[in-house]
Amino acid sequence: MPNELADSTSPYLRAHADNPVDWRMWTKKALAEAARRDVPLLISIGYSTCHWCHVMAHESFEDEAVATLMNDRFVPVKIDREELPDIDAYYMNALQAMTGQGGWPMTIFATPSGSPFYAGTYFPPAPRGNLPAFTQVLSAVSATWTDRRDEVNQMTSRMDRGLAEMADAVTSALPAEATAESLTPDELDSAAAALLDSYDPAWGGFGGAPKFPPMMNVLQLLAAFVRLGGTASAGEGADDGASARPGTGGTASANGVGAGEHPLDRVRAEGRLSWLGADGHLTGELILDCLIAVRSTLARIASGGMRDQVRGGIARYSVDRQWFVPHFEKMLYDNALYLRAVVAWAKVERVLEPTSKWLALAEREIADTANFLISDLSTDDGFIAALDADSLNSAGVSEEGAAYVITAEEFAEAGQAGLLGLVDSPAGGELSGQVVAAVRIIDWLGMEDVPFDAEHPAPWDIEATKQQREVLDSLRARRSQPARDEKIITEWNSLAITALAEAALFMGADDENVDGAARGDLDGADSAGAGSVGAKFAGVPSAEWEKTAVRFWQAMHDRFERVGASEPVDAAGPAGFDVRRSFTEGVAGPGQGGLADWAQLITAGITVRQLSDGAASVRVDDLVDLGATMLNLFTSERGDGVLEAVDSLGDGIIDVKSADPVDNTVPSGRSAAAEAVLLLAELGVEAATSGGSESRAAEPSGEAEPSGTAAAPDTGRLLEVRDRLLGVYRALAGQAPRGCGHALWQAERALSPVRVATVDDALRSIAAKHPSLTLLTTSTGVPGPDGREVEVPAGTAIVCRGTSCSPPVGTAAELVGLLNG
Repeated sequence: MPNELADSTSPYLRAHADNPVDWRMWTKKALAEAARRDVPLLISIGYSTCHWCHVMAHESFEDEAVATLMNDRFVPVKIDREELPDIDAYYMNALQAMTGQGGWPMTIFATPSGSPFYAGTYFPPAPRGNLPAFTQVLSAVSATWTDRRDEVNQMTSRMDRGLAEMADAVTSALPAEATAESLTPDELDSAAAALLDSYDPAWGGFGGAPKFPPMMNVLQLLAAFVRLGGTASAGEGADDGASARPGTGGTASANGVGAGEHPLDRVRAEGRLSWLGADGHLTGELILDCLIAVRSTLARIASGGMRDQVRGGIARYSVDRQWFVPHFEKMLYDNALYLRAVVAWAKVERVLEPTSKWLALAEREIADTANFLISDLSTDDGFIAALDADSLNSAGVSEEGAAYVITAEEFAEAGQAGLLGLVDSPAGGELSGQVVAAVRIIDWLGMEDVPFDAEHPAPWDIEATKQQREVLDSLRARRSQPARDEKIITEWNSLAITALAEAALFMGADDENVDGAARGDLDGADSAGAGSVGAKFAGVPSAEWEKTAVRFWQAMHDRFERVGASEPVDAAGPAGFDVRRSFTEGVAGPGQGGLADWAQLITAGITVRQLSDGAASVRVDDLVDLGATMLNLFTSERGDGVLEAVDSLGDGIIDVKSADPVDNTVPSGRSAAAEAVLLLAELGVEAATSGGSESRAAEPSGEAEPSGTAAAPDTGRLLEVRDRLLGVYRALAGQAPRGCGHALWQAERALSPVRVATVDDALRSIAAKHPSLTLLTTSTGVPGPDGREVEVPAGTAIVCRGTSCSPPVGTAAELVGLLNG
């Protein structure tokens, strides 16, 4: 008979519903039962695509004798870490404090009140190496609980104190003055240089194996490259000296740049720009090294086996240093961050050289990743959480990578003439086949004598490669497919919506949308928006990307409205609106939305609103309300003036309110909030709330704010909050930049945010493709003397940096000049 997990919203928990273990869900009732029986909690935490979670489930949780021991001496509780990330983080801190390491499955033994006293990860069914058998652990913990309760109480008392102190260890160590302002250009230069110290020149990325896709650090380096003048019009104003060039941050001399010489100008003059980074080696000049590290890292990932060369998308991480052999699970957040990174990369490459091989590769990654998100990681109304690493092999046995690896005999059917080939790596020695990669991309990028034009397409665009993909895709389709975790997690779903919208904005408009007058202004201007010759993707469904992003945003928003309307209004959000952590088949999961969920939701809404169809679906008022409520719920003033930001609201079971600012696999709640606040400030909330066509000015005057809705902060307050959220990273930037890549990216953007207001399609297309852009809007966001918003004249664009806005300009060359300057 199924245990109570059969009623869970988590596919991971439901997979354990038929275990002989009498699993409970994480509820007050479960803790009360443990107290009544005077037995410990046995808390098992994992997620659906966790390979070793599956192994332990099969070896121990499906075993009748083990289940009897668990049921008799403990109250077993199963938690999906993706549904309850705050609980997972709390116990992960305990695990790391006790053992010095972490991981999943996480096995926690706790008192009936939830206080941990013993912890581990995977335990085998029989002793193995230094690991005891799981049954030995169960017996020892039970005996300790029964015979040495005083020791347990002492341990839990120490752990409770330690975990409470750990929750805000970073922010509490900083004086208020250190967090009052965001990072300076010099500090950001130092952070980029510190990051590059761990760069792998041979294979890209940072550090050694295993290698995780460092997309947030890539975005940081791209932004630093732009700030340092990397995308300013080459050759123009070089005689003025690099230190005087806008965006250099005054650090030209520190980067080895002499007066009158900019590194990019010199590299262009020497004819090295087209292959800079192909060999991966750094130069010692920060601006060049930012570009080299980005190019090398993304090219190595794009050509390796961690990137699915058949269907698109990337796996969770690479087992080896070379990005050859993946751990095959595919997570939504990894692919969303990868898409954001390659869109930002494409913008930079397009300005540098719109006919380059680098841009062609970046656009290939955009197209394949966006299409993969829709084809393989979506459902009717949102993006799903993940695809499993394991699936059934030909013998019907669950095996990691079984759906993906190819034997030499199978690959022979696809032919050898195309780009794709099999990787032979020691890291894949236990796989039943080999991994497909496209390593010759690296050679192609570095070959100056190999032409790239309409007559000589990229190697992935030749017929032989297309045939390889078709044959291998057909072969894989006949196999048992990995399980899909169809939870829709607000944070990850929002990340993917943002990424897809950004891809649609970049790829959505080609040269045919530029009118004749604007086209004339583009002649001879590489950075002014010319199309990427030879890098086009015929039939790229960017219109589908746009429609999907808008539809998924609307579905997410509607779910929160429905849930909010059915529950009593409280302080959890605006009236009739309840942000939840996850949904499965339309049913809300057990967790309230945390700071990261709220922040990514807001960022997704602002990004979708920039699409041509987005303004009708996303109201500025809603975004402003969400932002105000987010800040009200999750931030507070510390006694000494530091702005604290907690990650969650707690669940009423144990007092868990972590405040971890470190960017890990996804942006931290704090750095995600910094991006949301940065974008909200660019919206111009004064105009939105006092005079715009969709503003509160249209509502009855004197009407009180709805219960649960915080007063909207003005732009000045948002800018202050943005900087105070980012100021905390001053302590991490120079010492641990790999752990705050997203925050450093926002700090780069905060130095000089750029907003473009226009309703002209041609000018919108140019602005959307430019790396300096922060926000694209159809309105100025600036209130006029009468309190109503100043409209942008038809056929023109206005570029704003902070509170300074340009006069309207009507040509592409003028717009590009403003964006570059």
